[in-house]
Amino acid sequence: MTEDDLGFFNVPANGLGIVRARTLLGNLRLWDVPRNRQALDIVIHEIGSSPLPGLYLLLDDERGNKKVYIGQTEDLEKRLSTHINDPERKIRNWQHAILINDGRNASQSDLNDENIRLMLEDYLVRLFQINSYKVVTRATRQPSLSAQQATLVKAFKREINILLSRMGKISHFLRGRRDDLVYLDDAKRILERYGHRVQKWGEKYATVDGHFVVIRPGSQKPKGWQVTFRGSKSLSALKQGQGYLLMPRGNLVLLPLRMINEFVLSVDTQALSRDTVDVFVRFDDDKIMLVYKHGEIEITDYSVGPYP
Repeated sequence: MTEDDLGFFNVPANGLGIVRARTLLGNLRLWDVPRNRQALDIVIHEIGSSPLPGLYLLLDDERGNKKVYIGQTEDLEKRLSTHINDPERKIRNWQHAILINDGRNASQSDLNDENIRLMLEDYLVRLFQINSYKVVTRATRQPSLSAQQATLVKAFKREINILLSRMGKISHFLRGRRDDLVYLDDAKRILERYGHRVQKWGEKYATVDGHFVVIRPGSQKPKGWQVTFRGSKSLSALKQGQGYLLMPRGNLVLLPLRMINEFVLSVDTQALSRDTVDVFVRFDDDKIMLVYKHGEIEITDYSVGPYP
């Protein structure tokens, strides 16, 4: 079954600004609710008796902002009431909330399972990160799931993609593959978890274990994820073979620039005399490959975490 097979239905905003949406053949329902106690009460009461478990997003996305607070709870009414009356400083000016539930209260809802909510919360954090939102919360715990829980989570992720994309909130998707983007804050934590020392950390450059590091997520091309070395910092480091390339995808790839230097020269002896050098990193099912022109070399051993 494709995503389109699940169908989508929504009702335009009513007088209070409430928007309702759902997948027709799935389970999830979505309510876009303004920051208004009366609107919240209406939504909660139409779902059923509280407590109602689910996920919620507080959005500050007016005036050019793209900020979101993402949470999960066993009681949507109680949690949202707190955020209306006493919002956290980091999302104090949120204008509306998105509630996600399966239309059932705690005694019947699959979202009454906290492990399922935690996995979906983590998914939403990463989903909004790759859609260029400033996510002001971080999901930190990913519990182990049984086969039944994992099946439900997979199905719910598909429905979440449909609901949020059709509502115009996201346009990029996590593909559930080994080359999914890792948010930079998470990349730093992964490095430290595997024993690396991070002295400096930025969006494009860092110092790790005392070495200069070029950070590039790459752009998707037929050959793989294209990484471009250009300019005085990255290209100079590549020519000298000093430092590392960090690709924040999968479990991270930390690749010595000296190895890239030697590889591209083995393919083209004039490669480093140019103003721009493009290499590609390809994530196969069982290995990671570095590609330059017609040449390629396996670099799986440079994955920071186990691969696959």
